Amino acid sequence: MQLYNHHVIKIIRKSLKLTQHEMSNMLGISRACLNTYENGRSKGIRDFFFERMIAQFGIDLRRPDNPHRIVFVDCTRVPLPVYQYLSTLEINET
Repeated sequence: MQLYNHHVIKIIRKSLKLTQHEMSNMLGISRACLNTYENGRSKGIRDFFFERMIAQFGIDLRRPDNPHRIVFVDCTRVPLPVYQYLSTLEINET
């Protein structure tokens, strides 16, 4: 399964003006777990995390049709300015 570059998670969090603690609470995971996702160190099963990102923010981090864009399945889950910014963002692998 191809996934987004791990830096996208931090970009999403910063765009929402959330700390790691705040976002991890919203997702139902520990701050340390979120940190491993943001830094690309997570080795565990990510299905729960992906499902929570969809439920909480309407963003699908699994294999996108266009790996250079953030895929929204429900754009109403984030503020409009955040949606507008993230939906036009060009994702490049680093």
